[in-house]
Amino acid sequence: MSIEQNFKHQHVVITGGSSGIGLCLAQDLAQRGARLTLVGRDADKLSQAAAQVQGPVQVASVDVSDEQAVADFFGQLGPLDHLVTAAAGTVRGNVVDLPVSQARALFESKYWGQYHCAKYAAAQLAARGSVVLFSGWISRKPMAGVSTLAAVDAAIEALGRTLALELAPRRVNVVTPGMINTPLWNARLGAAAQQAHFDKVGQSLPVGRAGAPQDVAHAVRFLLENGFTTGAVIDVDGGQR
Repeated sequence: MSIEQNFKHQHVVITGGSSGIGLCLAQDLAQRGARLTLVGRDADKLSQAAAQVQGPVQVASVDVSDEQAVADFFGQLGPLDHLVTAAAGTVRGNVVDLPVSQARALFESKYWGQYHCAKYAAAQLAARGSVVLFSGWISRKPMAGVSTLAAVDAAIEALGRTLALELAPRRVNVVTPGMINTPLWNARLGAAAQQAHFDKVGQSLPVGRAGAPQDVAHAVRFLLENGFTTGAVIDVDGGQR
């Protein structure tokens, strides 16, 4: 069965596009005709990701926490139809124990990184284009030891709701992934421990399984396609409690 080319001739920029959810989304949109720009810090990983995308794709090595680098990148990029800021980040530790420098670093990468991208992409964004920001389930379903991440995620959601007004008629939405089984976890846990962890996660969720990058990519695609959805925060978390 052929896939409808409903993104044909549309230019989509994806930060964090070298792996996980960002790469999965890029592969999906490429099948639907999109022209893609994948953004990340690691040029080698970006090149490897581009080789896995069947369609027009270019890459750009940009540190999104560097405001001037982001401004220069979008200033030279030209018009785009959609921006997806899928770059991830996390930090753990109680407020009294976590060094403030680590808390600030997470804000710089996950909050300010997305802020920079939305700010400097706006001038290039099509009038009927859209932005999808990424927060996380910790924002409204917190646990001890992740206060900084909860604050960052909540700030991103508030930013998205406000940008939906400021950038209108361009649409701005936020996707909030739950526990998603991505390569990011392999670096933390190792393959065997990662599998055991997500088997346990799946057993705890109403849907009976852990999340996959495809689940989040599907939600992002909905937000890109649906012209009547803006200012929304969409949970993709399997019913996480």
